[in-house]
Amino acid sequence: MYQRKTPLKNDCSIEKTLNVISGKWKPAILSEVLKRNLRLRDIQKGLPEASKRALTQQLGEMIEDGLIEKKDYNEFPKKTEYSITALGIQLTTVFDELSKFGDKL
Repeated sequence: MYQRKTPLKNDCSIEKTLNVISGKWKPAILSEVLKRNLRLRDIQKGLPEASKRALTQQLGEMIEDGLIEKKDYNEFPKKTEYSITALGIQLTTVFDELSKFGDKL
């Protein structure tokens, strides 16, 4: 897993927020998980250029950061879903504002 070379500034809320949502695939994953629960194969279909390894790594980081959660179902074949947490839902307004800003560029 990626390790930061410089420590985060605990007194900078913007830097902490950007750290948890930055990553090549995190914004795309989060914007979809904010809409509905997803399985890894659904995420892979939406991001065919992303490797499975990169997606699982970034999903793991977002689970660790408390933005999404992983639920394993006791079924055969195995079923795993990713869903947004209460903390992750708070990113809705952040993503809305980023989208509005991007539309102006």
